[in-house]
Amino acid sequence: MHIFITGEKHVGKSTVIRKVLEETSLKYGGLFSVSEFQGPDRLVYLTDESGSERKLCGICSSQHVTERRPEVFDTEGVRLLEKAARRNSLIVIDEIGNMESTAAVYSRTVENLLEDAGKTVLGVIQKRASSELAAKIRGNAGILMYTVTEDNRNALVNEISERLIRELCCKTDYR
Repeated sequence: MHIFITGEKHVGKSTVIRKVLEETSLKYGGLFSVSEFQGPDRLVYLTDESGSERKLCGICSSQHVTERRPEVFDTEGVRLLEKAARRNSLIVIDEIGNMESTAAVYSRTVENLLEDAGKTVLGVIQKRASSELAAKIRGNAGILMYTVTEDNRNALVNEISERLIRELCCKTDYR
């Protein structure tokens, strides 16, 4: 079972993921995108669950991506996902969007994780993501897709937490 969360910008998709991870205390690894504003630009970084290392993967101005660094997804993103997969049954991907749309190695790595019956992926997918990877995720019948709104985001934390605990309760490394 895999779970992806989607919704409008700034509705709380990543917050739902963080709250689920806190509430369940499940052992996990993966990658997270974090943003930092520098003047009018938003710098986007990839980082692991600890946040100790981060690599610049893109720059956004206003609502548009002005610089993509697919090579960072193909190197650092793949490294983080492979490290997480070696150590955990639960893999977090926050988030799938358009920035990595030309990162072929990264996309294959995500697809392989989704085909691995021993792994559970908990991820965020941008509502407007139009990459081939995003389309494959949306079209995968084995993925539960939740749409976060301001009205349901708190209830989703409980629902997703319960599903993950049920799914991972029999795996030896889940806590």
